[in-house]
Amino acid sequence: MPELTIPMCHHLINTCDITEDDTVLDFGCAKGYVTYGFRLLGIEAYGVDISEYPISKAPKEVEQYLTLIKPQEKLPKKEYSWGICKDILEHIPYDGIKKQLQILYEHCENIFIIVPLGDGERYYIDSYEHDKSHYIREDLVWWHEMLQEVGYSNVRSTYDLGPFKKNWNFEKRGNGMIIGNKVEGIMKGI
Repeated sequence: MPELTIPMCHHLINTCDITEDDTVLDFGCAKGYVTYGFRLLGIEAYGVDISEYPISKAPKEVEQYLTLIKPQEKLPKKEYSWGICKDILEHIPYDGIKKQLQILYEHCENIFIIVPLGDGERYYIDSYEHDKSHYIREDLVWWHEMLQEVGYSNVRSTYDLGPFKKNWNFEKRGNGMIIGNKVEGIMKGI
């Protein structure tokens, strides 16, 4: 497991006010390190990914909690307190993002998102242009409004990522953090 995984999970727990009573979905889990990190910290966590290869390389201790899914496929029938989408939603083409967010809304009471930001055509941080699997290059307002459109009623967004992605803070608008909750008045997160 990468050495920064546990500190990142700790920051997610603090930022989102995740408790041991919560269930967490790591959407786009890859090898399941974040799922594993949450579990080591006492949080019931599960992961999903569309790529068989990284899931097949997951640590044995977590593989039973990871599920291979298809793009825009319904999630395993579990309800989750939190959906964690860190650096993953920009990989979904524009024609599938709203449907994917609707699926996440159906299964996740709260959602935490970190995405690289752009002006609709280019990312604000040039390095993000080199990843050919990146599709969505929108600004923070676009993401904020997308969460509201799919039903999250209590949405907050910021350029301040706090302890997340410290190496990318050189461009103020380069990344965004968006947190949405279904229940009005619950101010979990930022």
